[in-house]
Amino acid sequence: MTTVRPSFTELVDWLDGRLDVDEAEAVASYVAEGDPQTLESVEWILGFVDGAVSMPLEQPPPELGGRLRGIFDRLHRPRAGRDWCDATLLHDARDRARSGGVHLAFESDLGRFVVDAMPARAGEVDVEGLVLQPPGVAGVDLAFLAKGALRRAVRTAPDGRFEALGLPVEVDELWLTSGATRVRAVLDLRS
Repeated sequence: MTTVRPSFTELVDWLDGRLDVDEAEAVASYVAEGDPQTLESVEWILGFVDGAVSMPLEQPPPELGGRLRGIFDRLHRPRAGRDWCDATLLHDARDRARSGGVHLAFESDLGRFVVDAMPARAGEVDVEGLVLQPPGVAGVDLAFLAKGALRRAVRTAPDGRFEALGLPVEVDELWLTSGATRVRAVLDLRS
């Protein structure tokens, strides 16, 4: 009987005891044949597990945990309050002839910001931008959404620049938060 080489995931599941009896026997049989690539994968998985056991997880400091919970809550429940304002689109330029990119400029309670989207892989865009942050603002949290589902969250660098590579072109909304200021912007990243 010829056995197909197990995938890496199947090897992990076999070592963790998550395969049913027949699948586990088939994987064990293949491993016993001594295929060098499979044996190397099994050794790597076992080494990884041993290493992971030696690094116990620790609770983050309370202030970090609180900040992360706050970001999560703002990104996943923003419409609950009335503290959101909508950004105004100032400029929409689409470069169909050359690169197929999109350049959007907005005005908001956080100040002006720009979003540049360039085609990447099929169905994806690479986004770069700049938030002209008010004095005293150390950074802005951004959330890119598609039909209400969070697709990516990033934070601006101290100079206000940000990037989000490989975003689905379906992203249709951007949320920006800094302190109590929360802004929504409608996006169309299709060129």
